[in-house]
Amino acid sequence: MQKGKGRTSRIRRRKLCGSSESRGVNESHKSEFIELRKWLKARKFQDSNLAPACFPGTGRGLMSQTSLQEGQMIISLPESCLLTTDTVIRSYLGAYITKWKPPPSPLLALCTFLVSEKHAGHRSLWKPYLEILPKAYTCPVCLEPEVVNLLPKSLKAKAEEQRAHVQEFFASSRDFFSSLQPLFAEAVDSIFSYSALLWAWCTVNTRAVYLRPRQRECLSAEPDT
Repeated sequence: MQKGKGRTSRIRRRKLCGSSESRGVNESHKSEFIELRKWLKARKFQDSNLAPACFPGTGRGLMSQTSLQEGQMIISLPESCLLTTDTVIRSYLGAYITKWKPPPSPLLALCTFLVSEKHAGHRSLWKPYLEILPKAYTCPVCLEPEVVNLLPKSLKAKAEEQRAHVQEFFASSRDFFSSLQPLFAEAVDSIFSYSALLWAWCTVNTRAVYLRPRQRECLSAEPDT
C-alpha cells in the first residue's frame, strides 16, 4: 500500500485538521482589526507575532503565529495603549474627578470614561479600541429574570446579588454624572443611563488585567488594580 493512503493515515489527517481548527480562525483581515493595529502602532506598539482570531467554543482571542518558547515574552504594551485611571485623570474628566467629594472609585472613573468616549463616537481618540468591544454582554447581571430563575439556587443568588450591586452602583453615581453636564450638549441622564453604565461595568470587569498603579488622593481607597 502506498504510504499515506491507509486508514491510520486518514485518522491522523483528521486529527491534525481538528487540531488546526481548534487553534482558531485568523481575523486580522477585518477592517476593525486593521484600524486597531494602525491605532496601536501610532501609540508605539510593535508586534508581528500575534493575530486576532476566533476560537471554537471560547470566541475571540489572540493567536500566536509562531511557536512559543518557555520564558518567552508574549506581549508587551506601552502605557500609551493602556486605559487606566491615570488615562482618565489626564483627560477632560480629570478636573471633575479631582474636585468631587467623596472621591469617586477607580471603577467609577473608568466606567465614566468609557461611556463618555463611546458617546463621542468618531471624535473619540479611543474609537478603534471601542469599536472592537462587544455591544452587549452575557454576564449574570445582564440575564433576563426568567433566565436567572432557571439557574441553580446558589448561582441564582449570586446573579441577583450582582444585579443589586450594579443597580446600587448606578444609583450612587448619578449625582457625579450630573456634575459632568457642562461637558455635554445633551442631558447627562440620556448619556449615563443604566444600560450605558451596565455596558461599561461589564467591559471593565471582563477585560481588566492586573496592574498596580500609584494611589491617587482624588480617588477612593478602593484597590485600583
